[in-house]
Amino acid sequence: MINKELIELQKGCRATCVVIPNEDYKELDSKIIVNADSNDSELLTTFKENISNKEETNYLIITGIDKLNDNLQDKYYQIVKDREFNGYKLPENMIIVLTVKDRESLKRISQELYHFCVVAF
Repeated sequence: MINKELIELQKGCRATCVVIPNEDYKELDSKIIVNADSNDSELLTTFKENISNKEETNYLIITGIDKLNDNLQDKYYQIVKDREFNGYKLPENMIIVLTVKDRESLKRISQELYHFCVVAF
């Protein structure tokens, strides 16, 4: 069960993200969903067409972050840290949400990225 209050407290916080179980992202409204294994071209299209300057969207959900190795997680580390991708910025109040299979999978998030994470389950 996710802690929605803890998630909402991250609104407007720079360089933070929230981690929740894979299936719980369905409980969040007004979201854009990206698979963690998306290539840079797919991610750029999502930022360009769906995210940049869309103030009404509350969540950027990156599913399955625990399935990627540390090197592949680096681009998400940069997105969380800088709140942008290839010059396309995230709206100020958008919350970045990462999903993992379960608590044990938290160990598979790279150490650099995990430092920005708030676990909300």
